[in-house]
Amino acid sequence: MTDRQNRTIICSVLFLDIVEYSRKPVAEQIKLRDRFNALLSDALQSVAPNDRVILDTGDGAAVSFLGDPEDALFMALTVRDSLAEAPTATDPALAMRFGINLGPVKLVKDLNGQPNIIGDGINVAQRIMSFSEPGQVLVSRSYYEVVSRLSEEYSRLFHYEGSRTDKHVREHEVYAVGVGSAVLKRPTPTYGVRGSRMHGRGTAVIRRLTETTTTLGNNLRRRPRFVTALTVVMIVSTAGVVRGNRERRDPMVAEAQRTAVQPAALTEKTIAAPVETTEAAAVPRTTSPEEKKTPTETAQATAPPASAGKKTGAADTPVLMLAISPWGEIYVDGRKRGVSPPLRNIQVAPGKHKIEIRNGEYPSHIETIDAKPGSRIRVKHKFQ
Repeated sequence: MTDRQNRTIICSVLFLDIVEYSRKPVAEQIKLRDRFNALLSDALQSVAPNDRVILDTGDGAAVSFLGDPEDALFMALTVRDSLAEAPTATDPALAMRFGINLGPVKLVKDLNGQPNIIGDGINVAQRIMSFSEPGQVLVSRSYYEVVSRLSEEYSRLFHYEGSRTDKHVREHEVYAVGVGSAVLKRPTPTYGVRGSRMHGRGTAVIRRLTETTTTLGNNLRRRPRFVTALTVVMIVSTAGVVRGNRERRDPMVAEAQRTAVQPAALTEKTIAAPVETTEAAAVPRTTSPEEKKTPTETAQATAPPASAGKKTGAADTPVLMLAISPWGEIYVDGRKRGVSPPLRNIQVAPGKHKIEIRNGEYPSHIETIDAKPGSRIRVKHKFQ
């Protein structure tokens, strides 16, 4: 880690926050902090000490991962699942929020000479965390763009939550991490003295590979023609493997192949259709009693009764037209209907409704509206 000091690097940052920590009494804060530290220590066992920097934020922590970007995701899922599996009778209850970002940071030393981290990467991670709900893991778009391309399993984890605006009027596109992702947890490795992911068997394998490489290099220097032939074979083989992996992993190639097959299937259906029509025409057709009725009788039979009432159409449904700035969570009669923006219109039933608009950093806005059939009511509010 010393060679990275005073350098700007791109790393993933996980920001964890204990919900309503500052509102608890000091005795409960101590208990919550002890449980939080225990969960954090267990989750960090899968990350090498040289690949992480931990900062204490008072009501949580910020962990920067200097190695694999998916380490932040593994740790967040581990802590979240541990909280979900904890006994519900635990007092006090521990609820947490998670935010992950991938961005530029700079490694420096604090007043005590310990490693510290500053930069936009950790600032955005805190903003993403502030948008999440208790028990929810949100990631930024930059982190999603990188991790979702690593494998198909990763891409199925995320779903788009929309755009959020922080107190500095900066917009962030966020993605939520779904549940049921325990299969993606990596096993806990064993670390050596210097914190590298290696054990005795791995050391023996590397030593054996090094000896084989040295012997092969000495033999190749004695036979130059054999070197040329072997190089050509290796280039051709590598190109074939890369092409096969690209076609197998690229979803656009698979989609193009499926699209290319569709016209042939449509042609077979088009050719088979006249044959079915001809066979149907060959069967003698019997006129039903309903078809023997005159047009007047048919119209009388199908006409609705005079006592039938007029049904309410889509045009009679009241609509709420939203104009919220910078953003807000919309609740109608206590039920969450979405986030505006991007949500613009909401259909409601006729009658009186309680509208509540929430933004985590501001007091909630509450108003009552009387929605008449076919009305369009404008709901406007700006958080300041």
